[in-house]
Amino acid sequence: MNQTFGYYAHDHASDDLNEDNLGYLYKTMIETYSSADYIRNTSKTYKVTADYPATQLGNQLKTISKFINSGLQTRVYYVSLSGFDTHVGQLNQQSRQLKVYADAVAAFVKDLKQTGKLDDTLVMSFSEFGRRVEQNASNGTDHGTANNILIYGSTLKKAGIYNPAPNLATLDNGDLKYEIDFRSVYATLLDKWLDINNSQVLNENFAGLGFI
Repeated sequence: MNQTFGYYAHDHASDDLNEDNLGYLYKTMIETYSSADYIRNTSKTYKVTADYPATQLGNQLKTISKFINSGLQTRVYYVSLSGFDTHVGQLNQQSRQLKVYADAVAAFVKDLKQTGKLDDTLVMSFSEFGRRVEQNASNGTDHGTANNILIYGSTLKKAGIYNPAPNLATLDNGDLKYEIDFRSVYATLLDKWLDINNSQVLNENFAGLGFI
């Protein structure tokens, strides 16, 4: 038996639901349903035939491939892969996660190359934190500072590693010293790929880099 529970009470917050606010909520709800219908109906026009790994990340990228190849007018897609917070037993855990990542991204790039969409697609991988250099007592590493950003695309002006490897002999309290401000990477993507003035998003004008 299914049961539905609801709680309704009048308080001061409900006084804010005046006619204008309710109108905005209804408008937002209608736009959401309309967007969902647009995505569903448009994505029906294309079926992905490429092989993807049967992982959550693989399935997510396969869905994005379907959206891109069906012509959805969406400019940014976002997926995530967790499991890199490797405080304990980093070697095996990180190896497994990197294989999941590499297999899924390789399938995605190969797919878009075959369908002719890779020239219009840029893939950026980033993490919200890095790892410390020194291993901890649990055969893992703790939260660090500097990290890598990986960018894939067939129209990049510069391939390979953009800056020199970090100096492991000169650390900042045990952490790597970054050489490129990540906002300069974002500024490059905003200015040269999305045609948006980066200062409008970053609240400061950052000089871009030369990889696009």
